[in-house]
This record gives sequence, C-alpha cells and structure tokens, in this order.
Amino acid sequence: MAIIVAGQTTISIDTVYQRVLALANKEQRGYITPQEFNLHANQAQLDIFEQYFYDLAAKTALTRREESGQQPGTNSELAPDFGDTVNILREKLSIYKGTDVALPFSATNKSYSLPALSSTIYRTGRLYYSGTNGSSIPIKLIEQTDVKTIVDMYTARNNSRWHIADVPDFYYTENLDGSFTLYQENSISPVTAGSQLKIEVIAEVPREVKWGYVVVNEKALYNSTTAVDFNMHRSEETNLVIKILELAGITINKPGLVTIAGGEEQQNDAQTK
Repeated sequence: MAIIVAGQTTISIDTVYQRVLALANKEQRGYITPQEFNLHANQAQLDIFEQYFYDLAAKTALTRREESGQQPGTNSELAPDFGDTVNILREKLSIYKGTDVALPFSATNKSYSLPALSSTIYRTGRLYYSGTNGSSIPIKLIEQTDVKTIVDMYTARNNSRWHIADVPDFYYTENLDGSFTLYQENSISPVTAGSQLKIEVIAEVPREVKWGYVVVNEKALYNSTTAVDFNMHRSEETNLVIKILELAGITINKPGLVTIAGGEEQQNDAQTK
C-alpha cells in the first residue's frame, strides 16, 4: 500500500492524479504522463509549502496592526476560530514541526543566538519564554530604548491596588550582531536563565511523492505498493490539482490547461477571502 507517515495528514496521490487527468482531458486539452505528473506533483507541493511562510508572515503582521488599533475593551486574547487565517496556516505547518529548541545562551554577553540550520531544523518560527513550571509564555519584540519605559509602566501599574495580581510579561530585543536579549517586564536587567528562551522549529519539508504504476497492455495502471502519498493538510488537495495543471500546461505547451487552472484558482481564492 502507499507509504503513510504515522500521525501526519495524507492526500491520496491517485486521487490527485485522476482529478488532474480529468481536467486535462476536458475538451481534449492533452494527456499528462505519470513521469510528468510525478515531476510536477513534487514541484507543486514545494511551492505550496514555501508559500505558507510568506502568507503567515503577512497575515501575522496584519493581525498585529489590527490589534494595535483596536478599540478599548476589545478582547484580543480570544482563542482563534476555524476561520482564523493565522491559525489555519499554523495548523498546516504543524505537520512538519519538530521539537522546539532552546536558544544557545552566552553568559558573557547575556544574550541568545538562533540555532544553526541543520538536517532537523529547516526553518525557525516564534520565540517564547519557557517557564520553570513548563509553561510557554509568548514574548514580544521591542526596541532596546523601550525597556526602561516598559519597566516604569509595570511599576506604576502594580502600585495600583487594581493590578496587584498582574503577572510580568517577557520581551526581547534584537542586537546588532543578530543575537537576542531577554527581559522581564519588572526588571531593567536581562534575563540570564540560559535555557528559558526557546523557538519553534520546522524540521522537514514535504516528502517526495510518487504515482506508482505498472504497464499492462501498454497502459499505465496505478500500483499502490510503490506509491507515495502527499503528506499535506487535506484542504490542499484542490490547490495541488491547480498547481500541477498550471505546471503541466506550461511544460507541454497547452495554454488551455493554464486557463483551466487559472479559473479553478480564482474560484478557490474567492472561497477563502
């Protein structure tokens, strides 16, 4: 049977291939061979995967701008719902997530540096403070010049009997050499707990897929024993079909395929806006 990675979402390679062929053969637009399909399928999934990071960065920045201008009394701490774009993108990326890594700490400079990319670290994500009780506390990037201002605000707030139970937040600043310095809201001095600043890690990229087949009477028939399915979120099935059609239309010089794919993509975009 097709190779499946335990605990990961899969999309049937055969289902995608049959959908691609059905659309390609519509109005006699052309035939896509298994070899061509496998080539385009792997390129398509990598294109979709890499786009996650750019979309997540753009949507996160938009969310921050919206929250910074929110009206008094607005609760920005509500849990994300099913339609939250940032949450959707993070869910799709979670398939490839590795174990969070503690940032290397320099006791001399009292600063942290990003871990080097390796076979188990493809990309790094959000920084957070790992509490001594195992809690994960989000942190915010601020300018070095704002550290004193935040400490003063914390002091003034906690001198009020209405805020006496406030728990200090954590912040970090970026240094000229690319390292980070971690601060707690109630102190002007850097946090020096070496393993407390951690970062999310994307450990891998989508695996190479393959529509396995055997030739019977000069016709390629699906062979599940040599097939490798997509390890992508199931919602990406339509996007995969669209991307593969676009790539195939360019390769075999069939503008009609690109047109069909473009129409499908516009419809898909309209549903997600």
